[in-house]
Amino acid sequence: MKRLFSRMSIVRKMVLGYFVIIFVPVITFGFYHNHLMYQSMIEEYAGGKQQVIEQSYANLRIDLLQISSNYGLFQHNANVIDYLNGAYRYNWEYVYSYQKYIKPLLSGMLYGNDHIRDIRIYKASERVFTAPEHIIDMEALPSNVREELRRLPPGKGLWFCELSESGEWKLAYYQNMYAERFSKHVGVFSVEVDPKLLYSFANTLSNEGRSDVYLLTGDLKSSPPGAREDMIGKMLERPFAYFFLDRKSLLVNHLTIEELGLRAAVVSKTEDVFASTAKQRVWLYLMIAGLLLLLSGIYYMLAVSVTKRLSRLARHMRQVGENNFKTLDHRDDQDEIGYLTYTYNSMLQRIDELVNNVQRSELLRKESAYKALQAQVKPHFLYNTLETIRMLAEANDDREVAELAYSFGQFMRYSLSSDHEQFRLSDEVRNIENYMKIQKTRLGSRLTYSISVEADIRQIPCPQFILQPLVENCIVHGLSTIRRKGAVAIRITDDDNRVRVEISDNGAGMPEQRLEEIRRLLNNRLDIKEFSTRDSGLGIYNVSERIKTYYGEDSRLEVDSKPGEGTDFRLYLNKKGMNGHVEPADRG
Repeated sequence: MKRLFSRMSIVRKMVLGYFVIIFVPVITFGFYHNHLMYQSMIEEYAGGKQQVIEQSYANLRIDLLQISSNYGLFQHNANVIDYLNGAYRYNWEYVYSYQKYIKPLLSGMLYGNDHIRDIRIYKASERVFTAPEHIIDMEALPSNVREELRRLPPGKGLWFCELSESGEWKLAYYQNMYAERFSKHVGVFSVEVDPKLLYSFANTLSNEGRSDVYLLTGDLKSSPPGAREDMIGKMLERPFAYFFLDRKSLLVNHLTIEELGLRAAVVSKTEDVFASTAKQRVWLYLMIAGLLLLLSGIYYMLAVSVTKRLSRLARHMRQVGENNFKTLDHRDDQDEIGYLTYTYNSMLQRIDELVNNVQRSELLRKESAYKALQAQVKPHFLYNTLETIRMLAEANDDREVAELAYSFGQFMRYSLSSDHEQFRLSDEVRNIENYMKIQKTRLGSRLTYSISVEADIRQIPCPQFILQPLVENCIVHGLSTIRRKGAVAIRITDDDNRVRVEISDNGAGMPEQRLEEIRRLLNNRLDIKEFSTRDSGLGIYNVSERIKTYYGEDSRLEVDSKPGEGTDFRLYLNKKGMNGHVEPADRG
């Protein structure tokens, strides 16, 4: 064999290799792929049938909703409620109200909806006059239904469905009725539904008898005649999907009728669906095989000269990624593939340059923005504090000056810390405490404040001065213009995903137009260049941009304010964004 193969021409070797390496695997793959397609068609058919069943269920839900909506016509009818609430003293008044107001309403509903067989109202009060067949005593209500209704909140109804001994489904809707504003339970509204509604639904699912339909109880403990045990077992294992039985010869679609507490199962034979396509598939196999034999030789000659280079190019394309823009080595071919490879390499080089430029620009932009935001902390607070210390020192020599000096020293130490030093949210809160002590000394009894920390903030990374500008805004813009006592409240809580910081005051608040401008600015719907250059708002914008940069885009600052009532700030700090920052060691 080796000597014979060595004497064969290259063309014969390529033809032989084509049949052994390509032709036979392709035919084998074709049959296997066709089998997969057949299975895929079954799956698509099953999914489509499931959609049809769900659409039928949606129509059933509409019918059930129309039936249950009749409750509102009675609950919101003043004459009906007065009747059930015992508003009349004499029987003739009840008879008159029933004949004039209630009976026409009942008749209209009975004749207006073919699915309604009967309507009854079970009265809660014995003194209410009984109207035969329609308004009867509560004792006539089945005890099991009565127990279920006791557990229902106002506004909720109950569908009750059971299979009678004669094999007929009984379907009814119940809902409690109350006096005005739900102050008193006055009765139970009941609608008996014609079982033809369920049978019509089942007939729709059966597709004119082509499929078997089974209605089962929701717990699947009782099954109708003909239902297979393995089907019920599968329904328990896969409550939200269709499945197959007997090697995919039977398709079972099922769904839960939540309102009625029933399960509907539709069993179809897959061979009936695809029997008509079996013959066509055989002819298709023969046509594909013959055409492949005819075109193989011609295609092979043309493909060899093209596919090798194209495959190499495609393989290189799949390897290109965010960090790999290496060009493809190629010969200086003058045909279309050579030109394509040359253009592709040029494109890779250009993309590599653009990506590097964008990355550098983004890093520089973020660094500049962060530095610029931190640099906007105003120095006027330093001057006010120094003046306060001077005034206290001249006025009296007591402990208050020492405490003020200590608080100010701690504040300055925090303010003048290195930009590269890591801070925690607890450091920021401690700085706010020093700040509020200083302001309390300046304003005296005019200012009260509270700081409530309901979360562990000792290990939460935090940039400097994300809270102090907001607190300063509350005092400078909120409390300085009012004569009554001012109050600032700070509260910190957290959950699994984020930390929430609330800062509020009872000051002058913001005008509605100004508040809307600040909200648009925070949501990037207003350019900072178009925003007013007044102090109010810019510090808030700086805080918003800093927390977005530090904690990620999911973090945000929200503002609420009412003129004359005060302002509320709410910061939401995304915990996922904190993972990108190194947590500092404990500084005590």
